[in-house]
Amino acid sequence: MKKFLFVLLCVGLYDRSLLASTIRGIEVQGLERIRPDMVKNIINIRDDEDLDDKKLNETVLKLYSTGYFKDVKIKNSNGILQIRVSENPIINQVSFEGNSEVKLEDLKKDVKTRSRGIFNTAQIKQDVETIKTLYKRLGLFKAVVDAKTIKRKDNQYDVVFEITEGKKAYIKDITFNGNENFSSDDLKEVIMSKEYAWWKFLEMFDTYDEDRILYDTELLRNHYTSNGFLDFKVISYNAKMDLNQSNFYVVFNISEGKRYKVGNIEIKTEIPDLDTDSFKDLILLKSGNFYNETLAQNTISTMSTKLGEKGFAFINIDVEKNTHPETGVVDLIFNIKNSRKAFINKIEVKNNSRTYEKVIRRQLDFDEQDIFNSAKFSTSKQKLMGTGFFENVNITATPVNGTPDKVNVNVDVAEKSTGELSLGAGWSSLNKGFLEFGIKETNFMGKGQTVGFTSTFSGTQNNFSLSFVEPYLFDRDLMGGVDAYYNQYKYSSTYGYDIDSIGLSFKLGWNYNDNISHSFRISGKNEKMTNISSSLSDELLEGVGDFNVFKAGQTLSYKDQVVDYVNDTRQGYVVSLSSDYAGFGGDKYFVKNVFTARQSISFWDNAWQFGILFNAGKIHSLNNTVLSRSDRFLLGADNLRGFEYGGIGARSATNTSYAYGGNWEVNGTFQLNFPIGIPKKYKVSGYIFYDWGKLGKPVLTEDTDVLYSGKIRTSAGYGISWNSPIGAINLSWAYPITYEDYDERQRFRFSIGTGF
Repeated sequence: MKKFLFVLLCVGLYDRSLLASTIRGIEVQGLERIRPDMVKNIINIRDDEDLDDKKLNETVLKLYSTGYFKDVKIKNSNGILQIRVSENPIINQVSFEGNSEVKLEDLKKDVKTRSRGIFNTAQIKQDVETIKTLYKRLGLFKAVVDAKTIKRKDNQYDVVFEITEGKKAYIKDITFNGNENFSSDDLKEVIMSKEYAWWKFLEMFDTYDEDRILYDTELLRNHYTSNGFLDFKVISYNAKMDLNQSNFYVVFNISEGKRYKVGNIEIKTEIPDLDTDSFKDLILLKSGNFYNETLAQNTISTMSTKLGEKGFAFINIDVEKNTHPETGVVDLIFNIKNSRKAFINKIEVKNNSRTYEKVIRRQLDFDEQDIFNSAKFSTSKQKLMGTGFFENVNITATPVNGTPDKVNVNVDVAEKSTGELSLGAGWSSLNKGFLEFGIKETNFMGKGQTVGFTSTFSGTQNNFSLSFVEPYLFDRDLMGGVDAYYNQYKYSSTYGYDIDSIGLSFKLGWNYNDNISHSFRISGKNEKMTNISSSLSDELLEGVGDFNVFKAGQTLSYKDQVVDYVNDTRQGYVVSLSSDYAGFGGDKYFVKNVFTARQSISFWDNAWQFGILFNAGKIHSLNNTVLSRSDRFLLGADNLRGFEYGGIGARSATNTSYAYGGNWEVNGTFQLNFPIGIPKKYKVSGYIFYDWGKLGKPVLTEDTDVLYSGKIRTSAGYGISWNSPIGAINLSWAYPITYEDYDERQRFRFSIGTGF
């Protein structure tokens, strides 16, 4: 109201004779930073325009509404409209000093004072309180925040928020009053807030936060109602700080109430012709057991999912609890409210600033005009998350106003970096020290394509590969790709020769359904052994030469697996069979088959995972083709930890560093992944494993002296995986259990990668 009166007063300052007069020109006075033409564009008044009282009122309001001016006056001077303004100061830059506990980006996100914005002392004071609140949530109640302003030229100011963080105020003690059925130690495990201890250096929730304490009351309520205490209440909670403001003492006053067991269970529905008997098996609560609120809500969720699969979009199910305090029994009625089947009206994709909409839509199992099916929402989310393009995906349905049998579907995605920059380093007795470098983009230009380059450098090898994959060739569910590589191995000092190979391959794949996929490939390469030592024995000349190899192959896979993207675990199995035939006029003829099966079992809230891997392969020579080492199977490193690459199997008796490889292989892994007590957001997990493997004896044309044992090699070990801010870091230690003395062993492996 005051602003409106002020505007009217300002309007009253212009010459009243100006009303309904013609303007011959416009002059703007008092500007410091803003250009006159900008003011003229704002008021949008042309020369020779007739002005009235209404137009001039609108002109003044327009100038004030920009926020650029603190004073505006208008005056007529012989037909010239003179506008005198006084500019509001603006902010040149905003900076923060003294912050270490709160990240700079978090401060910038919450503070409203912005560079190039209007200088507003009230807003700056409010931002000071906002920063203090951020620090209080971290337990830094002694934090002092002061905003200093520095005047610059052209009516501009710098704003500096000076922060003195002080020491954290920890939760020293948590007390519960009124608990009889659960000990205080039990309840401390239920809530999120924790008591401070110096050795819990990775604990996140040992500082006082009032919002977290409020959430703790909900956790307590859920705990008690899930154990039959339907009358549970948090009477009050409070926190007291000691005199030196370093510690908090938190007290929860609770009333447990009576404990109830489940009596009769009924299902009622308002939906015509709905068979409620088919829903009885979905009820997780059992008569005679203590009531469990979590199971009741899970039952409602399961019922809603089943109804969603039948086309009912907006399901409202509640559970009516009829308690009998005298007997400690609660009778339950699941009420399914009236609903009707719905069709999808429109699909809207949101927040895909980088990824093309068609890339997202092709992963959806539904389309416009399809009947609503909530089960397809879940499978579509799995597919979208499986692309690796998104941090999270939410698929929701909203009603169409005035059309109860139609819904609009919102596909809301949160994109993430899809580039991967990898760096690996290691050491082996064969390759000595080596460095691995790779770069890959799995959503190239937002089209869902994959482009990758990898390389390895060491004293004995230089490898380069380039790949491209189009997952939807010709806009169909058809995968196409091409790979090119060049490998150079300098083994003259070890094996008596060097190897140069260059190759190119093409692949094509498709899905028969959500479980079965098939791919075909053709490839060609030239493999040449050079710098062959004149002193090389006949046995080591086996398979040495200059070869052209042309192959055709296929891989058939069956996958029945669900991924938990929060815990990064999988549930289900994958089976695949690969076959390759070499021939087509090349120098080698053989058939090579590989069978692989993986089983994953997740448990304990999907945070733990047990995995089993089995792999078997065989290569069979045709037309008396001599197979070289690169054709055969090699075990070690990633597929048999505790041993170097090619570290087991037949070896030359005269040169034990030379591994012939095997004409067949069989190997497997048992691995348990588990959390190690570090909060999930840090993405650190541990694992233990047991690997085993065996290589068959190669078929050699020369009567050579070969070291070979049919003993199965085994190893066991442990490791840590950390998806750190600089990339995925893996450390593993493996200990060979059964081995031969001539096997080449490797106990430690390290790798690191990063995203961009």
